[in-house]
Amino acid sequence: MSAAIYWYGWLIVISPLVGFLASYIAGRKYRITAGIIASTAIGLSLVFSILTLLKINSSGQPIYNHFKWFFNIDAGIYIDHLAIIMALMVSFVSLMIHLFAIYYMKDDPNKHTYFAETSLFTAGMLGLIVASNLVLFFLFWELVGLCSYLLIGFWFFKPNATAAAKKAFIVTRVGDLLFLVGMAILYASLSAHISVLGANSPLSIPYLITNAKAIAAAIGPTTLGIVSVLFLAGAAGKSAQFPLHVWIPDAMEGPTTVSALIHAATMVTAGVYLVARVFPIFQASSSFALYSVAILGSFTAIYAGILGLVMNDIKRVLAYSTISQIGYMMAAIGLAGIIGYSGVAYGIFQLVTHAFFKALLFVSTGAILIALLELRDIKKMGGLWKRMPMTVTLLLIGAAALIAFPGTSGYFSKDTIISASYVYYLQGGNIASLLPWLFLLIGSLLTTLYTFRMFFLVAMGKPRSDLAEHAKDPKILPLIPLFFLAAGALFLGIVQPQFYGFLYPDYVMPSLPYYIQYLPEVLMVIGLVVTYFLYATDKWKKLHFDKSPWYKIVRNKFYLDTLFTNIIAERVIAPVSAGFGAFESAYNKAIDSIGTGTVGLGSRMRKLQNGIVENYFVIILIGMSIILLIMILEGVL
Repeated sequence: MSAAIYWYGWLIVISPLVGFLASYIAGRKYRITAGIIASTAIGLSLVFSILTLLKINSSGQPIYNHFKWFFNIDAGIYIDHLAIIMALMVSFVSLMIHLFAIYYMKDDPNKHTYFAETSLFTAGMLGLIVASNLVLFFLFWELVGLCSYLLIGFWFFKPNATAAAKKAFIVTRVGDLLFLVGMAILYASLSAHISVLGANSPLSIPYLITNAKAIAAAIGPTTLGIVSVLFLAGAAGKSAQFPLHVWIPDAMEGPTTVSALIHAATMVTAGVYLVARVFPIFQASSSFALYSVAILGSFTAIYAGILGLVMNDIKRVLAYSTISQIGYMMAAIGLAGIIGYSGVAYGIFQLVTHAFFKALLFVSTGAILIALLELRDIKKMGGLWKRMPMTVTLLLIGAAALIAFPGTSGYFSKDTIISASYVYYLQGGNIASLLPWLFLLIGSLLTTLYTFRMFFLVAMGKPRSDLAEHAKDPKILPLIPLFFLAAGALFLGIVQPQFYGFLYPDYVMPSLPYYIQYLPEVLMVIGLVVTYFLYATDKWKKLHFDKSPWYKIVRNKFYLDTLFTNIIAERVIAPVSAGFGAFESAYNKAIDSIGTGTVGLGSRMRKLQNGIVENYFVIILIGMSIILLIMILEGVL
């Protein structure tokens, strides 16, 4: 071990791992204990994270415990300001979701399995956050993906759930493979430059982020740029960025608390964290790498916003909202290519605020779905504000933060990113650098439109189904975790300066003319007026968007699923796989035939070895005769 063991840092991960085993073992006999054990274990992770924060503040140094794992790869924990922010957020939001899940899953006969899997999921995310090496990072990264597969398909008796689990697993594996290739290139490149590597482990995170410029000089910025783009592909798969976003909407077939856990605090932020974690590598590589991050994130924000407009499934609206909001985080980090490390601080603050208000939205939606017996069509709801005033008010708080309503946490995080994107354009000085601002600005209007289309159809008017007519709030106790999430959604913005100062003391707030700075608020007001006029009344019933060919294109998600499933998977990958299978089968048969023939020839040859000397003499004479005949024919004799 390289330094004195800081056990609290290790216990951040160990605690939910123990909770995974304990909640499953104890829960098999006493089902009611599973949620309590899992919540307690994650609560301890939160306590250990707070103690680690105090340790880092008092020492002024990151915590780095590591040991030699195999060959020249080390393993351990590395907890700096970025990691501890993530650990605090993940453990707190996950705790709130687990506490609500005790109520949400109370009647499920397999809830002990559920809480064991969610505890393991949280352990995987926390392990990923504090990992000191990319190899260990990747192992926890895969553990998160495995648990996601299990949780999305938790209700395996539903065909849609099992299909969604497989889709999520396969799509994210595409990004994971590219991430792994990037790691392999980086490892091989560094291993060839021992003078730069020295005694360091090639994929050590502290080494990579501290020596990024020297690494770029040694292996070349182009090679490092290729590595960065491959890392970005891995991040796009986990964080559902275009075009690897297609798994999230289908993942809504899992329990709503799984949706809250995956789409708020944990899995979908892993990709953003990866880019932020190794940001110096992106920064030291070719400029194309960070521009790719900015464009990918900003385009995803507007693309997912468009799709959110036509969804009637309340959870799918929130799913596309997640994709879009993660686009803002990615874009902010990409902006750092020009505006400096402040962009990373903006992106991580958006990540944290989003975790609170998106978890609030999903969990309050879960309470609504319990009352409506899992009815998810917003066009069949209506009038719920009168029947479920507490739950719908909590939903409103989450919606207000999502659209960056002034004063909420989303206002401080998202609008700062939009302003920073305009500074990016001013400093970039070309049309290409204008695109992120345009995409993010339009995305803010779309966010208001799809969010309050959903909210007004759910909350306003008269009930449009018998289930909505008889809906009512749950008891106060299950809603207590939602109050904490709501407090974060409302008031977390007030710590913005302290947050930026903690993560990056030299941060710079974007300063713009008023007519540019307040454009997002103008678009938000327009969006609220339009949605109130159409969806808080019955005027939406007179709309016939479905007759428009554009609506059909958007409703079919720009046919991207068709491209992936019907063309790439069925017409390209399947025939190629069948061809390789046929070749492999023929090859195996040929090898088997050679082996069989050789054995048969050997068996026949053995019959010649019968011990009769006369037969041997005859064979010798025949052989000599053949040789003499050949020599005569060739003129040798």
